[in-house]
Amino acid sequence: MTREHESLRHGFDRRRLLQASAAAAGAALLAACGGSDNGGGSNEPSTAASPSPSQSGGSTSDKTSSGGGGTDTGNGQSGGSGGAKGDSTQPLAKPASFSESPLVAAQAKAGKLPKLADRLPENPFVIPHNWATRGKYGGVVRLTLSDTAATNPYEMNYGYSFLRYMNDGQDVGPGLAEKWTQSADTKVLTFHFRKGLKWSDGTPWTTDDIMYYWDDMVGYEHDTLGPPDDVRDGKDQVATVTAPDKYTLKITYKHPAPASVDRIAAWVNGNNGSTGPAWVVPKHYAKQFHPKYNTKLKPTGDWQTKHDQKLLWAINPDCPTLAAFHCTAFKDGQSMIWERNPFYYAVTKDGDQLPYVDEWQWHVTQDPEVQKLQITQGQLDYVQGSHTGLGLPDVSQMMSAAKSGKIKVTMWDSGSGTGSITFFNFDTNDMKLAKLLGEHDFRLALSFAFNRPQARQAIYLQQGELTTGTLSPKGTSFHTGDEGPKLYAQWRDMAVKFDKAKAEKLLDKLGLKDTDGDGFREYPDGSKLKLYLDRQADAANEHVQKCNRLARDWKAVGLNTTVHPVPPTAFGDEWGRGALMTTTAWEVGDNSPLVYPGWVVPVVNSHWAPLSGEGYNLRISDPKAYATYKTVKDPYKRKPPFMVESDGWPMAKTIAKLQDTYDSARIEPDPTKRMHKIWDIIKIHIQEGPFFYGIVANYPTMVITAPDLHNVPTHDQLTLGGWTNPWIIPTPATYSPECIYWGNPDEHKG
Repeated sequence: MTREHESLRHGFDRRRLLQASAAAAGAALLAACGGSDNGGGSNEPSTAASPSPSQSGGSTSDKTSSGGGGTDTGNGQSGGSGGAKGDSTQPLAKPASFSESPLVAAQAKAGKLPKLADRLPENPFVIPHNWATRGKYGGVVRLTLSDTAATNPYEMNYGYSFLRYMNDGQDVGPGLAEKWTQSADTKVLTFHFRKGLKWSDGTPWTTDDIMYYWDDMVGYEHDTLGPPDDVRDGKDQVATVTAPDKYTLKITYKHPAPASVDRIAAWVNGNNGSTGPAWVVPKHYAKQFHPKYNTKLKPTGDWQTKHDQKLLWAINPDCPTLAAFHCTAFKDGQSMIWERNPFYYAVTKDGDQLPYVDEWQWHVTQDPEVQKLQITQGQLDYVQGSHTGLGLPDVSQMMSAAKSGKIKVTMWDSGSGTGSITFFNFDTNDMKLAKLLGEHDFRLALSFAFNRPQARQAIYLQQGELTTGTLSPKGTSFHTGDEGPKLYAQWRDMAVKFDKAKAEKLLDKLGLKDTDGDGFREYPDGSKLKLYLDRQADAANEHVQKCNRLARDWKAVGLNTTVHPVPPTAFGDEWGRGALMTTTAWEVGDNSPLVYPGWVVPVVNSHWAPLSGEGYNLRISDPKAYATYKTVKDPYKRKPPFMVESDGWPMAKTIAKLQDTYDSARIEPDPTKRMHKIWDIIKIHIQEGPFFYGIVANYPTMVITAPDLHNVPTHDQLTLGGWTNPWIIPTPATYSPECIYWGNPDEHKG
């Protein structure tokens, strides 16, 4: 028996770097182009979409799923129109007939390509966007990137992914898979793929292309690639992956795996070198570079580097792809040209095979100021601000250019839960500091001492809503039932108020007083207390401004605080071994602790309890290394440094409580019970936090297009106004940029 899918939506933080100082006129300009000003500190969430039945816990009936759960957010329209909102949550019907690009039709007529009916699968993917309108074929779109090794081009392609996020991460729908089933105990996940899928070179696609990834890459003893999180169950055991036939894949977990559907939908799959797992590899092409199939290669040689490089379809014209475009030209560090994939399996409700545009031209511009000049002069046709150095301080310049008619500026929500974040290392080997950080009153005092209203005005141009610092307000944990929105508001407002007197009173209560007359507080024993705001030396202006303001505010309540730039290449290593006091140049863009837990549960070494996170990770991944805690008593002398509850650090019990609750949620198949466990994690943060400090939530980001470019949705056409900041909800891939088109294609030949 199977049940309709229901799982928590999530995202991975994306470090949005704002590159310039704030402009005084920014707030008015943002309001003029669709930015929201929620005022901050209100008692209600700023994004209050009504929860659908699935978002409130999901159906308990057993059935097969072929689309996203929940209600249709397209104002009752299943087919969609330019004025409609969101995505249809039920798969749209197969069109009665199909159309194609005249260029491709001519090639088919000349016998250079199969006919359209032979290129499409039996049941193509019909894009679900209610806002999408029927377009025109032709033209070239010019795009920019800072380096040909950048990841943002992959973020525009959902073509490899079995499932796709929809409605700003609220739902999951079909993709490469036509439908899927998940057992009621969430231990078996079965995908049924579209019959007749083809690679861009016309070779038929089958599950052999998945099993190559699983058997010949992940499972090959001479390949260093490990299994993706997608195949780990709630107890981190790796699943069994089988292909019963050419169009069916079965993943069987040993324990419940309720997050598996969301994990499969997350990121963008394919051979992109840095974001999501590949999952699908063109076996007919790849095997020539693999020693299992090419006896001229030695299994112990350096074959893997070349093998993996050859599979980077975005820069290798020889590699077949499932994406909407395939690479036809590549100049390292300069440019890459993508042309329409004539075998792409997505169509519109009208039957138009996508993409509409003939070609995407990517050109490298490393200098942000040159890039801005190119944008304002209309030399670029599609620019998502989060993929460039553009930020709120650039709105004034972009809006001035928009008045000239050369560009169009649209504002989407970032979905950030914090803006620029600050968090301490609660596992620090400075025991005096560790004990102080373990005091709830100290954590509250640091928050009350921060003048967030001033930071919001100066850094974020009065945009977003003031927040103590939470997970993203966009996720379903805050949009479920009555409890979700209340918890968001409580967490956001728990210590958001700027109250210098209250902060000083809490510090006095802790015995932190200026005993030597230097103007700064000492520890109760009279020893010096000094705080460091560690940041990467190349951190963007957003974070630099935040650190300077925070240091000023903490000094104002008597805490001696210094901003400490650290070489970027050394920062991660120093943080992981506990050598730094704070992290200050990041943000939270995620929401579901079941898919990306690090912000709220220490499970890796990159967040606010790095050694505890490393201990959790080693307990699962390397039990032998983990067992050394019994013989090596100093956590910092273990290799690698890690911490367990019995080490007795001041925050150990709270961290263990979070980890235990997380472990319980990971194996809970019942969606209602599972959501309550997630809320329990959030409640610990509300009752015992803050464990990290934010400034504003959900500030807007820019999307800039040529005025004649269509099917780029507006803020109001998106279910929650967009959610651009997580990597795991890939943007703009979730909005199918393959459906954009020119109103006058002949005027845009590149």
